[in-house]
Amino acid sequence: MRKLKRWQIPFFAFASFGPCMLSTIISVYLVDALQVAGFGADVENWTFAGKTIVAVGLFSVLKAISSLMDGLVEVPVATIVQNLKTPWGRKRPAILVGTIVMTAAYVMFCFPLSLEENSVANSVYFGVLLTIFVSFFTLAINALFGTYAEITATDNDRILLTNIKAAFDTIQYSIAYALIPVFIGFNINIREIGLYFAPLSLTILIAVFLIKEDSTMPGAVKKYGEDAGVVEEEEPVSMLEGVKWTLSSKAFCAWLVIHGCFNLGLQMFLSGQNVLISGPMGLNGFQIAIINASAFAPVPFMLIFYRMVMSKKGYRFAFQTALASFALGMVCMSAAYVLWVPDQMVRMILGAAGGVICSYGIGAFFSAPTAMPTQIATDQRRETGKSYPSMFFALQGIVNSIVGAVGPGLIWVNLRNVSLNGNDLFGTHAMTYIVIIFCVLAIFACNLLPKEYDKLGRKEAK
Repeated sequence: MRKLKRWQIPFFAFASFGPCMLSTIISVYLVDALQVAGFGADVENWTFAGKTIVAVGLFSVLKAISSLMDGLVEVPVATIVQNLKTPWGRKRPAILVGTIVMTAAYVMFCFPLSLEENSVANSVYFGVLLTIFVSFFTLAINALFGTYAEITATDNDRILLTNIKAAFDTIQYSIAYALIPVFIGFNINIREIGLYFAPLSLTILIAVFLIKEDSTMPGAVKKYGEDAGVVEEEEPVSMLEGVKWTLSSKAFCAWLVIHGCFNLGLQMFLSGQNVLISGPMGLNGFQIAIINASAFAPVPFMLIFYRMVMSKKGYRFAFQTALASFALGMVCMSAAYVLWVPDQMVRMILGAAGGVICSYGIGAFFSAPTAMPTQIATDQRRETGKSYPSMFFALQGIVNSIVGAVGPGLIWVNLRNVSLNGNDLFGTHAMTYIVIIFCVLAIFACNLLPKEYDKLGRKEAK
């Protein structure tokens, strides 16, 4: 695989922008829009039809199954990509096929079979579409991220690529969380908004054009590889061999535990943030946009601060402070609960303050899931002479899938329907406490990382 020129790195980092935007919209907005529970103002625009068009219990199970199915296909997909035989290489065909199918499923998700309340048919329909979307999104994205360790020849280029990608993630989330509620405030239905964003999936074509791979057909003449400054991935391997080799990294196993803890809290927050602000906090679309902007707009600056902390104290300490910051921000959001603070302006200020505090953790959470597997895969190649970058992201993806099934799937979908002593919003508010608990668990889990991660990222470290 030919390495990127320096000026190409920002464009390559931008390639994942569109597919990730569609993933955010479908998981945060379109899934929530299938039921009315938890929403306050503008229910007719936050939801497909101002009513619950799925059988909630059935759909929650199907949503969890879709997340688990995504996890089950992660490793086989990574193995298929690793062993793929085409004239265009391994990664490009996988990226292209995955993007086409996921985009089709996304568009279909915006068109329910009917507007009937508590529809079993809709539940099955949306459950199947969600499974197709997440599976093929995984195919495209994991193939793309698997190139990060190959397409950059130096550590500096690799760090630059992941940092710029994290910055684009920030922009993507800022648009999704701050701009979309404004559209809602202008009486635009979430289904229409979802369709407006569908063409963004085309950004992945940037990667398709920039990736220059050798043909993987038998007997093909190689044009790239060593001469381009990047070592090619290994020859075809079995699924079991790839998994065993990847899990032989103690650092990666520790990272999976950390990632599982903080990501459950993060996914709960991202899935329930708008419902939390609309329901328990009692704020409208424009006020939601202000709070969401406070959480995401400062992220680029927080990333700079995060890197400064890392350069002084190392990766472990920096990431632990990010986790603590996110937990503290959730405390502020919890304090803005409508029953505790009756004044709407005070609730909005508390929510915005919580968003700013959370933004430090969000910046780290955007950066680490790409940077850590890429760095660990690179280190493993240096130490052993071989590595399977796509497999690192596949196994991390399995953890994501389990977390998605448990957190946003089973817990959140049902939690928002829980009431206590006549308070129908109790379950939605309780989400903040779950996030805090898992952030604290992740702080302790960081101690599982090898001792060398105390120095990783520090200026004086080699």
